[in-house]
Amino acid sequence: MNLNRKNKLLIIGFCGVLYICYSFAISNTIQYYSEYKNKQEEITADSNMPKLVAQLVQKEKQLDKMLSNYDESITESFQNDLLKQLTSYSNSYHLKIVDFKEPHMISQKGFTTTSYEFSLEGTFNGCLAALNKVENNPMLGSIKHLSFIKKRNYKTNADQLFVEVIIQKNKGL
Repeated sequence: MNLNRKNKLLIIGFCGVLYICYSFAISNTIQYYSEYKNKQEEITADSNMPKLVAQLVQKEKQLDKMLSNYDESITESFQNDLLKQLTSYSNSYHLKIVDFKEPHMISQKGFTTTSYEFSLEGTFNGCLAALNKVENNPMLGSIKHLSFIKKRNYKTNADQLFVEVIIQKNKGL
């Protein structure tokens, strides 16, 4: 068989196309397949997962027991602490505490949830800054509801901004 110029170019072109296909597609496929096999082996190697879960549950119980010694109870002292923090934040951001209602307690499924509702009056930026401070302090609980209300005072012909906030604190029984 005689190889002329066209046949030689065809063979060289075919080899070039094979090399390009291997370098862009086939090698990546082989690499991903080997990663897949390694992940499958890791998953099958973790057959002691129930034992690990049991250990984690035991550790969680121990940590809960240790943290319960330091847990601050939800009593009047917490309410006083919350009011002190709100007063300091309202003084620094030129706000006024308009209303601080009695706490509302709910007991469900071994947890006691206490909700504190209060209202602030002041500028929008001041209210947001004070609420940010309250939200970033985990000892005060978590903010569950905000309601901004703009009211017109017809005596002074000025608008006033009020924000009503509900903070919840959870405690296990």
